[in-house]
Amino acid sequence: MVRSFWLLALAPWVAQAQIRDTITRIGQVEVRAQTPDAVVQARSATLTTSIGRGELKKAACCNLSESFETNPSIDAVFTDAITGTRQIQLLGLDGKYAQIQIEMTPLVRGLLANSGLQFVPGSWVEGIQLTKGIGAVTNGFESITGQVNVELIKPDEGISPEQPRIAKANAYLANAGRMEVNGEFAQRLSNKWTIGSLLHANQTRWFRDMNHDGFADNPLGGQLNGMIRARYWGQNGWEGIFTLHGLQDQRDGGQLGEDRPALPWTSSVVQKRSAFTSKTGWVNPDDPEMSVGIIVHGYQQSLNAQLGPLALASSQNLEASQRGGLVQLLVRDGGMGWYQTSGLSWSLDRYVMDWHHPGMAHDDAWTESAPGAFSEWTLEPSSKVTLVLGSRLDWHSVAGLQLSPRAHLRYAPSSKLTFRGGLGRGFRMAMPAVESLGRFASARTVNHAVAPWGDAQNVEMGWTYSASAVWNYVANYYPGSVVVDVQASNLSKALLLDFYQSGNEVMLYSSAMQSRSASLQWEHQFSKNWKGRAAYRLQDVRGRYLGVWDHVPYVAPRRIMLHAEYQFRKKWFTNATWQHYAGMPLPPGPGAVLRETSPAFALLHGQIRRVTKWGDAYLGVENAFNVRQMMPVLGVVDHLDNNRFIGADEAVFQSSFDATRVWGPIFGRMFYLGINLALSGGDE
Repeated sequence: MVRSFWLLALAPWVAQAQIRDTITRIGQVEVRAQTPDAVVQARSATLTTSIGRGELKKAACCNLSESFETNPSIDAVFTDAITGTRQIQLLGLDGKYAQIQIEMTPLVRGLLANSGLQFVPGSWVEGIQLTKGIGAVTNGFESITGQVNVELIKPDEGISPEQPRIAKANAYLANAGRMEVNGEFAQRLSNKWTIGSLLHANQTRWFRDMNHDGFADNPLGGQLNGMIRARYWGQNGWEGIFTLHGLQDQRDGGQLGEDRPALPWTSSVVQKRSAFTSKTGWVNPDDPEMSVGIIVHGYQQSLNAQLGPLALASSQNLEASQRGGLVQLLVRDGGMGWYQTSGLSWSLDRYVMDWHHPGMAHDDAWTESAPGAFSEWTLEPSSKVTLVLGSRLDWHSVAGLQLSPRAHLRYAPSSKLTFRGGLGRGFRMAMPAVESLGRFASARTVNHAVAPWGDAQNVEMGWTYSASAVWNYVANYYPGSVVVDVQASNLSKALLLDFYQSGNEVMLYSSAMQSRSASLQWEHQFSKNWKGRAAYRLQDVRGRYLGVWDHVPYVAPRRIMLHAEYQFRKKWFTNATWQHYAGMPLPPGPGAVLRETSPAFALLHGQIRRVTKWGDAYLGVENAFNVRQMMPVLGVVDHLDNNRFIGADEAVFQSSFDATRVWGPIFGRMFYLGINLALSGGDE
């Protein structure tokens, strides 16, 4: 009995001795771990999914608006058939109600609220953190339905003493006429400084009209986009990263074909931006739990848009400029089972806007100043429980004094099961003339009960409530997970574009809106080489239109997604994503178009990728079923006169034209080809 006891007691040491002996004989042991491409952060009190580069590579991912094709939580939709603008929907609400940031600095807001996602090239993105539900108070007051934080490639990534220089390139070509070139370069200057640059250029030159209505399916034009970044690692806990960013983008759409009428309807949107960001931090060398961060962010941007015939009064023009910045101080401290982050922030924006729409003109200049203070406390009495309580107080020069309390709770009764709940309030300033620019591409007149910007009636505010459960399991030695979540957003004040009251006008006024969303997601790795994902989502979004609750248009009430990926021959990867959208409510339109529900449709995307020692190459298809909306632009073709294209000066066009009733793809099937090159240099 005593001998057995000592054998059991000595077993761990015996096993360790055997391992050491094995290591001695074989020389070394290599341990490999693979991080999932998209995974829910286990210790986070919010339902936050980390999306890595592996997940982003599964789609064409030319820019941020196209980075969510394999994500079941976000829908990417077109706002109209003219400008080609893609926006995202989270919980069924437009992406403007989520706080979209670049490394915790604002991006999709102000003049970029409509198109900012398209100014972040996919090749620049290192990872994305997607939070469903109200976000943290430390990130600002504009998070209502969620938060999207994008991490860009750092200049010191991959840099080492053995490899002090990194150079990469990417090229992309699609049969839609789109060409892209991306470049990345980084150089170690010293032990403390590393500098890098990110470059992007794209151009769409080929006119495509797959539905033969005379309008370009994709706008023509191009973009130049560049960023210079410097990383500093100092002594005594100091570090910093500094970024200089500039871009110019021009898009032309409308009747651009050779057989266009004498007076065509065209659009032109030109945007420019320059920005500087400084992020410095200090970590106490004697107490790593204590740190201080300072963010300084300044920018200027402009938007010049023309929609319609230049020679007629029915054209729409928007000229706008924005100059602003953000200063933020954060202090973090903690101890055993708790930590807090508190700070001060001040955002400042100066707008100059001039909007001319048929029958109306509105121009103004105003300033939005918002000094604020916030504090967020995290309590972790055990590894099973996390409680986050936070609040921020902002004195907004237009919205007034705004309090934004927020709370999150995480409870993990076991290592496999986690429950989360959260609630909070947020607010934002709406600018419908910018945010919904393409929604005005029709013969409708604008009837606005509120100013299109810069007024106290433009404040949107509301509460979001969320609950979720995540179950992680192992079956047949391979991992899987099930995620169930429900979300509810109640906006007591929201600016509505009311297309329901009349087919000949759009009404703009402040009212209420609510969103209800529930989703079920299952993911499982079936073998070493392949895994799959399935998701089902219900969402109900309604607005109070002149006292009557009704469905918000262009939101699919149900969505199903199936995704599968397979690796074969070690260096070949393939994946496919199938998405089904239920019919969306469509409002009535000009020319006696009746209110209706769009057809349900399904999209299939696929890609195959080959990895080599110099990088990788990929070939893919989007919309493999060739699903197309055959008449996205109404009132432009005279079917009684040999399908003649109608000019903007004709009475039929002026009374029936509508390019806003877009519910599905316009171009159809698209093939693309891309290549990534990795070139590294050593010491000279």
